[in-house]
Amino acid sequence: NLEHGTYWTGFKNMVMLGIEHIREGTDHLLFLLVLMLPAADRIRRLIKIVTAFTIGHSISLLCGTLGWIVIPSQWVEVAITLTILISAIHAIRPIFPEKEAWIALDFGFIHGLAFAAALNNLDLVPTEIALSILGFNVGIEAMQLFVLLCTLPWLILIGNNWVRYIGGAIAIIASLGWMVERISNEPNIISAQLAQIQGKWFIIILAIIAITFSGTRWVRARLLS
Repeated sequence: NLEHGTYWTGFKNMVMLGIEHIREGTDHLLFLLVLMLPAADRIRRLIKIVTAFTIGHSISLLCGTLGWIVIPSQWVEVAITLTILISAIHAIRPIFPEKEAWIALDFGFIHGLAFAAALNNLDLVPTEIALSILGFNVGIEAMQLFVLLCTLPWLILIGNNWVRYIGGAIAIIASLGWMVERISNEPNIISAQLAQIQGKWFIIILAIIAITFSGTRWVRARLLS
């Protein structure tokens, strides 16, 4: 809360809160990563996806925090699982080819409402809202950039349909587990296991898969040369 310190201290706290929200937000990370899988062969497409997601969630973060858009948080959380499910299906069998950036923009709007809920829980006074939104969004973008820099080399190396199939299948299972939990308000086997996994492990797993497949391709190329 900005009342308990200087505005600069409050701003830094909000930046750290944004970073933490993404770091622990396995669902947000999984959505972004699985949506990038079909676009892994082009850096420009990947950048467009992340940029579109940023624009989408920034708009709804502002609208949600200011109270211009009010949707029950439970249904926002359920909608987020639906964005993961659709993106996962797209990774396996493209349903909107070359349109990932537009989907990221639209789905980013939904994710931004969840980000806004995190700020609304702080009960900020009007004088704090603008700086808090800015700091929180800076933290979110900083963490997203970190994730992109960590995963971009591996996404480019993948270039293998089976990786997209495996990644998409995992995301489908995860999204259904989260969806059931958020509708019923009761944990299940899948959601309970996912609760033990921090977002960083998705990055590590993706890197391991990419290295494995790229290494296999390198060995195969050496044997055939």
